Amino acid sequence: MDETFRRALYDFGTLVKVYAFLPALSIVVAIAWGEFYAIPAFLLTAAVAAGIGLGLESFFDAPEDVDGMSSGVITVTVGWFVAGLLSALPLLLVAWTVRLQPPPVAVPVMTGSLETFLTPIDAVFEGMSGVTGTGFSMAADPGELPRTLQWWRSLIQWVGGIGVIVLASAFVSSEESDSFSAIHGNMAPTETIRSTTAGTAAALWWLLALLTVASALWLWFVGMGPWAALNHAMTGVTTGGFTITADSIGSYDDPVVELALLPVMIVGAVSFSLLFFLFRGDLEKVRGDAQTTWLFGALGVSTVVVVGSLVVSASYPEPTEAIRYGVFQAVSGTTSAGFQTDSALGDSWASSGLLVVTLSMIVGGAAGSTAGGVKVIRVRRLLLDAPEHGMDVYDPSESTADTAGGASAAFDTAAIIAVLWFVLLFATSVVALLVLPGEATADVLFEVASVQGNVGLSSGIVDATIPSSLKVALVLAMWIGRLEIVPVLVTAQILYEEVV
Repeated sequence: MDETFRRALYDFGTLVKVYAFLPALSIVVAIAWGEFYAIPAFLLTAAVAAGIGLGLESFFDAPEDVDGMSSGVITVTVGWFVAGLLSALPLLLVAWTVRLQPPPVAVPVMTGSLETFLTPIDAVFEGMSGVTGTGFSMAADPGELPRTLQWWRSLIQWVGGIGVIVLASAFVSSEESDSFSAIHGNMAPTETIRSTTAGTAAALWWLLALLTVASALWLWFVGMGPWAALNHAMTGVTTGGFTITADSIGSYDDPVVELALLPVMIVGAVSFSLLFFLFRGDLEKVRGDAQTTWLFGALGVSTVVVVGSLVVSASYPEPTEAIRYGVFQAVSGTTSAGFQTDSALGDSWASSGLLVVTLSMIVGGAAGSTAGGVKVIRVRRLLLDAPEHGMDVYDPSESTADTAGGASAAFDTAAIIAVLWFVLLFATSVVALLVLPGEATADVLFEVASVQGNVGLSSGIVDATIPSSLKVALVLAMWIGRLEIVPVLVTAQILYEEVV
């Protein structure tokens, strides 16, 4: 077996072993809420993850002289997918525990939302939606779920917000890792915060924990109950979008709560390196950050255009309602947070409003944040450099490749990712239109862009009733979108070469 592949399997084993702590930790929640029937499901999940991890670590060695980038790509790509599958296990096992009613532990009555997870594909959809920070749920009313599963859904989004790989990196290596930097160069700031991978991971998670606690206290202060405030803080700061209510934030129907969530969502879409330096008081590294300027510019433009379209089209009886719902959905879409206050977007909103939010979800938040999408820094690069690169077509002698190789490479990378993003969006949308022929194209594009951009806003299409074939396609779209497509293609090529 190729040494690179062996190293990838060893690191993957370490990753899965570390992941086993998450279901083990959740047993504490089950005990606290008296949901003892859920403990075996989490114990089994932890045992499966630990068994796989220890088995791979013991069977494969960890060669040092290997291509760190290639092994890192495989570890991240496969690891994130397997994390989604493992995250589905507690949902599936708890649902079947309630269905089978095993003695002697007291088991509650089956609810409609929990019954959904008796079907493996629905549990996998929920698990993948969690670890990728997408936020679509197969549960019609998450409030019906046991508290332990509510916590589990929030926890996997909290961990998946920055990435399971970032968490594991603190255990994998104490020195700078080429593969870690290669994968997370556009997703987590590795060298700008700490000089080591372990130091970076520790700094990121301490910052995330601090922001989560602050957000939970803030939401509690404005009127949410403590349990709801904790869960929504965990999924809000990481732009995940899972809620513990039937109609997302719309269940509260409270403008104060909606207003309070705006800064929580925005913080999650800002680069964590910028937040780190801001928290440390290092304003020199914060002042004049172009990406943050463009992010707030995108938030402003999308909000104004969405609200304007809703007012002009009279989508709501009163202009104040158009402002209220338009602002929240526009911010939620641009930041990839996925919280929603109007569950009837596909019915009540003008197509122009849906289109603007769709574009906002495609653009996404800042690189180095928990947001999805193409990323605003890449869009900035494409918009600013496209005219200059376009001139090369007409006058090759004016090419800047030799004098600005770095800028040219950055433009090419942004262009490749953007093109691949739209190809995947088109392919998944075609699948959705084929299996859902009665749905409007604008609604389908909105839904697929939300899934692929790991957002969670819905026009009302994706739920437990859609065909299983579409659920599989959307699971793949979440996973590929979270990894920004290229690592998946590289992994496929490496695995193909290994087999052939």
